[in-house]
Amino acid sequence: SIKQNLVDVQYFGTACPSRASEIQAMMCLRSSEKILKRNLNIIRYNLNLLTNFMKRYNDLFSWVKPKAGAVAFIKFHGPMSSEKFGKMLADNNISIKPAYCFSNHVTDEIDYFRVGFGEIKMPKALDALAHFVEKHKNQWRKELRSRQRSRL
Repeated sequence: SIKQNLVDVQYFGTACPSRASEIQAMMCLRSSEKILKRNLNIIRYNLNLLTNFMKRYNDLFSWVKPKAGAVAFIKFHGPMSSEKFGKMLADNNISIKPAYCFSNHVTDEIDYFRVGFGEIKMPKALDALAHFVEKHKNQWRKELRSRQRSRL
């Protein structure tokens, strides 16, 4: 079948790497300490920036601060889902991964969006997000207060 042929091609393509790939892998292994140090410095710096962002807007966003890796899941407490929030951001050239990208069963309780902070360009992206939040925070806070009052 065509599907089996595609699986076979993919298998052979990954099971037998080229000599160039082997050489690149050896180069990376020889430089692994330098690469890891650089990447960890980027991650630590960006995590610090993200932590400060979360403190500044702790009424609009919450999270469990990551202890490893370079991905954070953030809950937006504003007046829309992570999908709508992501659409608004995308319309302003800011990218996040809304909950539906990693879960088939999104509920209000698990409506988090994903932010990666392992790249050198992340501070610029976080600045764009902060600018966007500054532009809308008063309206979102007003809607949050109204929602809280209606629950009482």
